[in-house]
Amino acid sequence: MLRRIALLGLVALAGTACQPQSKDTKKSGPAVATGSGFTITAGELKARLDEQSPFIRARYSTLERKKEFLDNLIRFEVLAREAERQGLANDPEVQLTLKKVMVQKLVQKNFQDANGAAAEAIPDADLQKYYDEHKAEYYRPRRVRLAAVVWNAPAGSPERAAKVALAKKALAKLKTEEKKNTLAFAQLVNEFSEDAASKAAAGDLGFKTREDLEKAYSKEFADVAYNLQPGATSGVLETPNGVYLVKGTGEQDELNRTFEQVKAQIQTKLYREKKTKEFDGWLKKLRDDAKVSIDEKALEAVEVSAAAPAGMGGMPGMPGMPGGHGPMGAGPRPMGAPAPAPAPAQPAPAPAPAK
Repeated sequence: MLRRIALLGLVALAGTACQPQSKDTKKSGPAVATGSGFTITAGELKARLDEQSPFIRARYSTLERKKEFLDNLIRFEVLAREAERQGLANDPEVQLTLKKVMVQKLVQKNFQDANGAAAEAIPDADLQKYYDEHKAEYYRPRRVRLAAVVWNAPAGSPERAAKVALAKKALAKLKTEEKKNTLAFAQLVNEFSEDAASKAAAGDLGFKTREDLEKAYSKEFADVAYNLQPGATSGVLETPNGVYLVKGTGEQDELNRTFEQVKAQIQTKLYREKKTKEFDGWLKKLRDDAKVSIDEKALEAVEVSAAAPAGMGGMPGMPGMPGGHGPMGAGPRPMGAPAPAPAPAQPAPAPAPAK
């Protein structure tokens, strides 16, 4: 069991070994361990410890526990040297992993802003222009959600009086039943409503602004329905177009975000779009310079297995690119987001040497 734990610790450290370290800390400070072909410095040890979560780092405050962590680093270096000796540096899987890391580093070097301030270079005029052209994203009037029982009886029609009387009867029934039956209004819709579209949805009219209600139903309807609180029901509502019982079922508050409130958000969005456009142009030039050609006949002949080989992760996209996928790309990012630095691995605590 101890050997299995030790092996897991080594695998975890192999993951942290792939994480980027600054040139200042990688080999700085005195050597804490040396061996044939490798040196581990105090700066390197600290950098590896700093990659761990605060909870794990807290375990390595004593000399003995630091020795345990260092022992795992030594094991990793010894195994790495042996892998090199056995020629595994030329193994196709190793070469593929190396390519993934190099591509990620290449994109980070050329397109990731080191200090996070590049978005601030976008002129305020461009930010204001975007805000003005996308006002709907930042301003939305209050909307209410309603359900209604509808009787189609325009004002002055012969059936108007009969429909009003029926609406009053339905309202009286609702007041009697709604205290003990939460579905009472929906049942009234099913029994009385003459509007097929809303009847099929238990009377639901969806979310509407006051303007929407006026256009669809009339000003008289909007004056009453727009002010209904969720759960409240109107009286018999007579409008030029028909007779209604209306119930408030929900609301969305007004959204009104000023330019200053969303300026930073717009900066980030436009900066990401700018970097994506630059990346696409750069990649197109590289592809054109490479004079890529595709043999569609050979491509079509490739058989795709139903299941991936055991132990092999998918690589549907190029790692590290804006919007990339795959093991290093970590799935699609927001539009134009430069590739992030690899997330620090969280290895298990370094175990004591196997007995």
